[in-house]
Amino acid sequence: MEVLATFDPSWGWIVLLLAAGVLCALAEIFVPSGGMLLVLTLGSFAGAVVLAFFRGETPGVVVLVTTVLLAPLIVLTAIRAWPHTPLARRLILKEPKSTGKAGDLAHLGPQDLVGKVGVSKTMLRPAGKMVLEDRVIDCVTEGDLVDAGRPVKVIAVQGARVVVRAAAEDT
Repeated sequence: MEVLATFDPSWGWIVLLLAAGVLCALAEIFVPSGGMLLVLTLGSFAGAVVLAFFRGETPGVVVLVTTVLLAPLIVLTAIRAWPHTPLARRLILKEPKSTGKAGDLAHLGPQDLVGKVGVSKTMLRPAGKMVLEDRVIDCVTEGDLVDAGRPVKVIAVQGARVVVRAAAEDT
């Protein structure tokens, strides 16, 4: 116990351990380490606090409060920076590249679409896409399969659901 009573670590080691903890925490954002860098971060912070308490009660409390305030700052930085990392870009889905808007058909009433004839863009089995007046529209059939390129006639509009059926080739 006499050895510990005379142990007086320098501020250099305390600052070095705090810096190592911050660097390990920031590296955890960019490097998938399975939590090993997190363990090193916690160990570095704990070591810095323990060494500071060896210097005295006041330095120990100062380093402890600094560490407690630093940890949420690092977590906030990680949350904001993570979506921009290469790993996150592989995992996070991208926005659809649709140019259409949700209300594309809103200006047309259901009566405006019913009876119109378009061409199936994809195979309708029973859902798919059709082209009607230079617009691509999601549609469903009554249950029949319709090949791509066949004319289809709008028979009903139920909310955002456009129901079609295969039209005769001569219409």
